[in-house]
Amino acid sequence: MNKLDKFLYKNLSPKIGKLIDKIFLTNIGKRGTNYYHNYYQNDYSFDNEKYCFIAVPKTGGWSFRRYIEKYNLPFYTFEKNALHNPVSLKCPPGKYKYVTILRNPIDRSYSEYQMNVKLNDVTSSRGLINFFKTCTDARNVYCQYYSGLIGDIVDERIYNIAIKNIKNFNSIIDFDNYSADLNKFIKSFNIENKEEIHENKSKYKSITDNEAEVIKIYNYWDIKLYNEILNKNIPLE
Repeated sequence: MNKLDKFLYKNLSPKIGKLIDKIFLTNIGKRGTNYYHNYYQNDYSFDNEKYCFIAVPKTGGWSFRRYIEKYNLPFYTFEKNALHNPVSLKCPPGKYKYVTILRNPIDRSYSEYQMNVKLNDVTSSRGLINFFKTCTDARNVYCQYYSGLIGDIVDERIYNIAIKNIKNFNSIIDFDNYSADLNKFIKSFNIENKEEIHENKSKYKSITDNEAEVIKIYNYWDIKLYNEILNKNIPLE
């Protein structure tokens, strides 16, 4: 990326985008930032001897990457060391080794919303419903990341791609069993982790029943995927 592109996408684009967002209640401002940081890339290629970490937002990805780096595990490094990228359409699971962390979709979604509130993002300024109504990339995020089709409206076709892909992942860490699952994964490389696992959980006010129901409405396919993969039983309706 040359200096002009860096100025446009790192400095100018977010500012113009935020102005547009404020007027029209959109999330255009994030697009320049995502482009600059190389997020949402689904056309990368990596050596099939390495692992690729699919870090869905608000699932403990930054903590996990710290252990990848600490123990020098054989993981693919995205351009600019980017974190939030989906499955690559060039490297299908099964032929390539993927790892991810799955968190209760209601908790994950609420945490993402609260993060945007904390950042004073305009999409969250009018409440939870407007946030999910406005941000297509915040709805059914698992299905978007695991299908490789971020930005598409999730339907049964995309859900089926996502569920097929994640069933071929090399490892899935349960966020609710984070420490034990992470230690088990590290041990598979004949490494004994001696330090206490830090999950870096953010603290927000407790979610209300009404907010949980709203999240369920906008994240039907993610809850369905979560239930099937981890044998959970979150009601879909």
